[in-house]
Amino acid sequence: MKKLADIYINIPVKTIVHSYTYIIPEQFSFLQAGSRVVVPFGARKMEGFVVKIYPMDEENSDLLKEIVDIIDTESYFTTKIMQTARFMAQFYLCSLGETLRLFIPGKNSIKIRQIYIVKDKNAEISNEEKAVYEYIKANPECDIKQLQAIFKEDAEIIIKSLQKKNIIDSDYAYKNRGKNKYKTYIKINSTVVTTELLAAMTRKKVQKKALEFLGDEKFHSIDELKNNGFSSTIVKALIENNYAVAEEKQIFRDSYDMVRPQELMDIELTDEQKNVMQQISPYIEQGLTKMFLLHGVTGSGKTQIYIEAAVKVLAQGKQALILVPEIVLTGQLVVSLKKVFADDVVVIHSRLTVNERNDAFMRIRTNNVKIIIGARSAIFAPFFNLGLIVMDEEHDASYKQDESPRYHTRDIAVKMAEIYSSVLILGSATPSIESYFAAQNNEYQLLEMPHRIDNKPLPQIRCIDMREELHFGNRHILSRPLAALIEETLQQKQQIIIMLNRRGFSTFVMCRSCGLVMKCPQCGLPLVYHRQNYLQCHHCDIRLPVPDVCPDCQSRYIKFFGSGTEKLEQELTETFPNARTIRLDRDTTGKKMAHQEILQSFKAGRYDILLGTQMVAKGHDIPNVTAVGIISADASLNMPDFRAAERCFGLITQTAGRAGRGDVKGKVIIQSYNPEHYAVLCGIKQDYAAFYKQELYLRKELFYPPYAKLIKLTVQDKVEQSALDKALQLKEKFRKTFKDFSRYQIIGPAPSIIANFRGIYRFNLLVKTVSLADVNAFLRAEKIDIDKAVKIDINPLNTM
Repeated sequence: MKKLADIYINIPVKTIVHSYTYIIPEQFSFLQAGSRVVVPFGARKMEGFVVKIYPMDEENSDLLKEIVDIIDTESYFTTKIMQTARFMAQFYLCSLGETLRLFIPGKNSIKIRQIYIVKDKNAEISNEEKAVYEYIKANPECDIKQLQAIFKEDAEIIIKSLQKKNIIDSDYAYKNRGKNKYKTYIKINSTVVTTELLAAMTRKKVQKKALEFLGDEKFHSIDELKNNGFSSTIVKALIENNYAVAEEKQIFRDSYDMVRPQELMDIELTDEQKNVMQQISPYIEQGLTKMFLLHGVTGSGKTQIYIEAAVKVLAQGKQALILVPEIVLTGQLVVSLKKVFADDVVVIHSRLTVNERNDAFMRIRTNNVKIIIGARSAIFAPFFNLGLIVMDEEHDASYKQDESPRYHTRDIAVKMAEIYSSVLILGSATPSIESYFAAQNNEYQLLEMPHRIDNKPLPQIRCIDMREELHFGNRHILSRPLAALIEETLQQKQQIIIMLNRRGFSTFVMCRSCGLVMKCPQCGLPLVYHRQNYLQCHHCDIRLPVPDVCPDCQSRYIKFFGSGTEKLEQELTETFPNARTIRLDRDTTGKKMAHQEILQSFKAGRYDILLGTQMVAKGHDIPNVTAVGIISADASLNMPDFRAAERCFGLITQTAGRAGRGDVKGKVIIQSYNPEHYAVLCGIKQDYAAFYKQELYLRKELFYPPYAKLIKLTVQDKVEQSALDKALQLKEKFRKTFKDFSRYQIIGPAPSIIANFRGIYRFNLLVKTVSLADVNAFLRAEKIDIDKAVKIDINPLNTM
């Protein structure tokens, strides 16, 4: 009996939320749920995910299409991956297809292109059409790009004409996106090569020498033979004479293969670390689900806890996942882990090629590697047997995805710990308010490490009121005390990190005659001036030339305002001409592995000053850094967002924590225009408890997390009034459904911070509730989950 398969199409369209049914052809009768297939979808061929297989009802078979091809001969999505994907689809109000595609490197397994085929080989055609027709005839399955490369703009016009006459037809061809890489290995053919044969090879001295090299009967790569003086000609002769046998072996690409620690390390744990491990170990050894919040000050040795926990997990034959918020942090962690686990480490993040990620996924899936490091996308790896999940810097906003589905890695990690019966460790010096609250209420077990390794003191922190600097006539980016600290650090041959969380040279450009600010034509945000003489939108990535005159009033009085990392770099170079300065921000890390090269150069002492955005604030352990400068630490306080104070406190504490990790006590200078704000004061004292207490009081008063869950609804339309009306109607329906104001609140509508993006007007509604499940059910009932005009963000980090 034939079977049917329910299949989700791999297409990120909000309105396609259900599966489609296809017939499984006889040749694919072995197909299993969880496999990837190719199916006809409309006029196209698309990738699909099989979620269910069952016997076919013959009555409806005429209405169904067949699966065209298969990508997998066995299930790609394991039962546990399916459980995770189903949870995400339910929790984040999206389709199962949208969540399953996250578990594929590059989100697509196949590359689909439209091709053209001649239908009528004897057709009468015009002279203008002849060349295109003959080319398609001679090159079946050519696509529009190939045709346009030869026939330029005429290609599309002629193709449409030929299709209209039914002379050519279009179809869709596909191929796998990932390509395996193979290398040739050879070994001696011991059945042919004998002692007698070697003795007789008097005229083949080089071949004899090569065979003696291969005498261990192990496979050796062609590169290895070449490095030992045996040319490809010699290798070819050995194979042709049957003296050696060749074999193609798949090799796995790894951008971090060059990371080779000098020696494996065995570190003695501190008493605090031993105490923490005594609480974690029983759960790992018994294979039990458990969530821990590890609150340790900067420099307390949290990374060593992750390593020790991973050692115990590997002893159980399981895998460990260690997540970091930024790609820039992977390099340092790889070094630390390879010192213990050698090559049993793989890295996953978005800067790797699809082929590199495919190779990494294959090694994980086949249990070929046990330690997985990565940014947030690494949580979607196909784990063989996951025993440990670590989220380092768990508070960091980078763990939140800002495209649909708008997941938070922590939500998924908590669910996966349950699914895989694994231990979850959330680590931070500045835990999110929600996580610390959960630990205080026994949802997580709290682990504290309040002291640095070897009881090294926390850095000495001083705050400079920039209003006073301005009063004394200092209009530079650097305050006088920070300039003095830099000078002192340089004289002592030590290093300093300076953080300014704004890229570019000037933060906006304005005409002084009419007051026009140069803004992005797509989103309306001010364009940032870069020293390479262009304006850039840091939201849309659009680049525009710098105008010579004002577009409105034609005035030449155009002035550059504000300061970014580029301008600060120039000021540092002018003030300290002998200092070696290097910049770490998005503009300097566009090239693959650039972040790794910059940090390695700085750690090796080739630079004195590391300047950058928040990239320099996280996780870096550089012993010779004795000083830190934080510019405009309180800038986030000016944002109309309830998490502004938390971001400010975290940035100060985390950045200050980079200083004094060696033998010299660190010094930190914070430049602020709001030195009296509690977030700044608590940051200076490194007092998380005091900050948490004040923040919790305000959150409770205003019914914000952790006392409420949030959902941000963004209503959008090309017509401003239509968007506003729809938002108001949705708000009215919500209030009629949920009358208990103490448990269900809705705020807005208010224009988004980017109110008009590419001609689309956007209004935000913010829902505050004690029950996400109730509100999610309401949104589904109102079909908001499939409404293209409404974006849904569950547990948003940005409410603007």
